[in-house]
Amino acid sequence: MEEIIICITVGILLGWFDVLSYKVKMWLNKLSLCCLYLMLVCLGAKIGCDANLLAQIETLGKQSLILGSSTILGTMVMFYIIIKLFARNFDAEEGK
Repeated sequence: MEEIIICITVGILLGWFDVLSYKVKMWLNKLSLCCLYLMLVCLGAKIGCDANLLAQIETLGKQSLILGSSTILGTMVMFYIIIKLFARNFDAEEGK
């Protein structure tokens, strides 16, 4: 875990101080994208090889659907409430 935090910190510092050229940054961007795809393929292969997980895929799918739908609905409700509060404040300031 320490290695990961050190690598992240070094990456942040390199970006902060703009040490790398644009060409190097573009190459690193492509490299990180390839690594991300490789990680996703490995994750999918691991899930596909796990018999216990595949046996529970229906239950996990239902739970994921409920969690995702709840998150979206909660976000929409909070957005509506915040918009109404800002509209009320805007109307009150406009009437002054």
